[in-house]
Amino acid sequence: MIPMQTPVQQQPAWAVGASKRASFGTVVGVELRKMSATVADKILLIAAPIGLVVLSIMFMVDSSHPYTLEKQMGSVFLTVRLAAVLVDLTLVKLIAAEWHYRSSQPTLLVQPSRMRYVFAQATIAVGAWLLVGGVHVLMTFTFFSSRLDARDAQNLLTFRPGMVVAACFLGAFCMMLLAVTIGWLIPNTAGAITTYVLVSLLFTILQGNSDFAGWVDPIEPARQLSGVSAHGVVALVTSLILWLGLAAVAIFRAGNREAA
Repeated sequence: MIPMQTPVQQQPAWAVGASKRASFGTVVGVELRKMSATVADKILLIAAPIGLVVLSIMFMVDSSHPYTLEKQMGSVFLTVRLAAVLVDLTLVKLIAAEWHYRSSQPTLLVQPSRMRYVFAQATIAVGAWLLVGGVHVLMTFTFFSSRLDARDAQNLLTFRPGMVVAACFLGAFCMMLLAVTIGWLIPNTAGAITTYVLVSLLFTILQGNSDFAGWVDPIEPARQLSGVSAHGVVALVTSLILWLGLAAVAIFRAGNREAA
C-alpha cells in the first residue's frame, strides 16, 4: 500500500516577503517615512525648508559694514551655521528617536545589519545637505548680493564665485556632519537636540567677531577654504581630527548598539 503524501503547506505571501532581505532602497524609504510619522514630525518637515529661507534672509539682511571679504563671508558663514537649524534638527530627531523610542526594532527585524541602517540614515543626510548647500548658494548670489548693492558695497564674492560655492557646500556638510554625529552618539531625542543647539550657538558666539575657537570649530575647513580664518593649517588639522574622529566613533556606536 502506497502511503499518502502529506501536502506541502504553502507559506502566506507576507511570510515569503518577510523572509527576504530588504533592499537598501527599501531601508532608505522606511527611514524617509519615519521622518513624517507623527503630526509633530510633519510640522517640522514642512517648517524646515521654510525656516531655511526665512532665517537666511534674517541673517543676510543687515550685514554690519560689509565692505571687506571677511565681513561678507562672515554673513555667509552665520547663515551656514544657523539657517538650516530646523533641517538639522529633523535629522537629529530622526536618528536619536530611533533608539529613544525603539522604533529601530521593526527595521532591524527586516534587515539586521546595523551598518546598512546607519548608511540609510546617512543617505538621507546627504540629500538634505545637497538641498541646504544649494539654498545657501542661491541666497548668497541673489538676496545677499541685492543687499550689498542696496548698501552701495562692492560685492567681493563675485570675484571668486567658485570659492564661495565650495565654502557654502563644505560649511553645510560640516554642520550636517555635526547633526548626524550628535544623533548617533546620543540616543535620546531631547538630549541630542539640546546638544546640537548648544554647540551651534556656542561656536556662533565664539566665532562671531573674533576667531577664538578655530582649532575646534566644526566649519573650520570652510573658513580656511575662504581665507577668512585667523588660524593656519594646524587648526584645520585639529578640527578635522576632532569632528571626523567623533563621527567615526558615532558610526561605530550606532553600528553596534542594541535596539532593546
